[in-house]
Formats: sequence, structure tokens, C-alpha cells
Amino acid sequence: MQPITRVQLMDYHAGRATPLQVRQVEEWLQQPENRNLFYETLHEWESGNLQYQADTEDAFKKYQEFMEQGVRPVIVEKNPNHFWSWKPWLAAAAVLVVCSGWFFRDELQYKSYQTAYSEIKPVVLPDGSQVILNANSTLKYPRFDFGNGPRNVILSGEARFSVVHTKDNRQFVVKTNRNLDVEVVGTEFVVFNRNRGTRVVLMKGKVQLNFQEQGRKLTMKPGDQVTLTAVGAYELKKQSKPETLAAWTHHRYVFTDTSLSEIAELMKENYGFEVKIPDQNLAKRLVTGDFVAKNGNELLHVLEVMLRLKIERTGKTITLTEKN
Repeated sequence: MQPITRVQLMDYHAGRATPLQVRQVEEWLQQPENRNLFYETLHEWESGNLQYQADTEDAFKKYQEFMEQGVRPVIVEKNPNHFWSWKPWLAAAAVLVVCSGWFFRDELQYKSYQTAYSEIKPVVLPDGSQVILNANSTLKYPRFDFGNGPRNVILSGEARFSVVHTKDNRQFVVKTNRNLDVEVVGTEFVVFNRNRGTRVVLMKGKVQLNFQEQGRKLTMKPGDQVTLTAVGAYELKKQSKPETLAAWTHHRYVFTDTSLSEIAELMKENYGFEVKIPDQNLAKRLVTGDFVAKNGNELLHVLEVMLRLKIERTGKTITLTEKN
């Protein structure tokens, strides 16, 4: 079919299109690559003819019904002196824009879950898979094609996954920003993906790691831990108790010869604290133990008592030194 022009789309948004032109636009809109231009012009028209504030999440649901079930928007015959009366899902979509006039492409394409510092959030995906999202983390998945082909999610931060096996054996893929994909069918595992590196720990089932830049694949077995550093090197080792790497889901910390500098990084990632340790010998001090701490202050108190630390605070900046 012939491409739809911006002029035709503006006529469509304004209600000036003929029934034949409306049908052509709707058929053209069935192709995913055409939706960007549609919503760009929709925002352009709506910016000058804003009707009302809309519930964007409700709009997404209505839009998904439209795309999946073939439900078409209803066109209301109008007086030439009046604009077209919009269906809510269509008008609401125009809200998804940035100040420059370009819409929030990411918001349209992905459903996102985000946690604040100290927050742990359970998430249930459309396929029934369960995710526990650690503090200061983000999980995204495609709004419209999560159920078609591989079940792709994107993780920044840390999360524990319990993946549901499907009858057609569809893969579940956790994508990171380091060209590393975690590919599974049905299993339980933890993915850590932050600035200081990426780590995958397998509890149950089987996981295949796809190192895209290296063109290599690695199959993990229960108890395996693979750590990928910021420079791309990786290390495989066995964990006798892999569940301890997911203890944070219950606000527990299990340290085994963990340096105080590593704990300082953890506090920055999970609680937003900037921890300074001027004494390098103190920074290398090793900590072993099992502690419960629901927030950064509780963890700080545990360390203060256990290591006899002096804590100085200025806002979110914390300095640790040894007590005299």
C-alpha cells in the first residue's frame, strides 16, 4: 500500500479524513514501524487542540486491545466548525511526549517497574513469572509483544527471578547493558547488574549466558556463580549455598569475608549513601556474619558495633573511621 503522509495524518487527527482515508490509515497503523510517525503527528495536533488530562496507563490498555483485537476507534460525524470527538485511548496517547515535542518512545514500548533506595518490590509478569526487585533497580519488558517469541526483560540493578515454564518452551531472556544475555526456559536465579559489574547466580534449573561481544555461550548449573567485571572478564565459581546471594529479598545480609569497601559499594547502590573510608587498612577489613537490616541506618549500626567504628554523617555522605 502507498505510504501515509504527515498531511493525511493531520487530516485524520482533525477528523477531516474521508471513510476511505480512515480505513487506509488504520491499515497502515497495523505495521509497528508506522506507529512512531502516527503518535508524533498526533501530539503535534493535540498540542494545539488539547481536550483533557488522560490516564496514560488506561490509554495503554485500550491501545493494546485495539492492536490485538482489531477494535477500531469510533469516528463521530461532526459539524465543520467543530473538531472530532476523540476516543479516550487515542487522546491519552498524545500525553506521552517530551518537552521538545517528541513522545516518550520508551514509555510507549515498555512497561517499567522501579524501586527507590531501601525499597524491595515483588513483580508478577504477564506470563506468571515472579520477580523480586532489589533497591535502586529497574525492570522493563515490552508492552505489546512480551507473549510473542522470547520473553525479553531488561534489568538495571538486581533482581531474583522465578521463571514459569511455558508449554511451547519459549525462552525467557534477561538483557543487561554489558552485551550479556541470560537465557532460560524455566528456573530460579539472581541477576546483579550495576556499575561495578554483573553477576548471575543459579538456584534451580539451567541458564545459558550469551556473551555477545565475545560470541561465546556458557551453560550454568545450579550453584554456579558467574561474575562479569566492568572490563568484560568473567569468573565462574561454585556456591555451596546460592540462596545466600538472594538473602536481600528478606532484608538479610550474609557476608563471608566481605571487605568493608565492598559493603560501602553495596550501601551506595541500595541506599544512596556515599561512604568514605580514609584508612585503606580499615577499608580492607573483612566482615563475616548474617545480619537483618531493613534500611541503611540499621546496617550502619550493625557495622558500628561489630567493627567499633566511628561514623560521621553529612547528609548522604558518611565517613567511617576506627574508634580510638
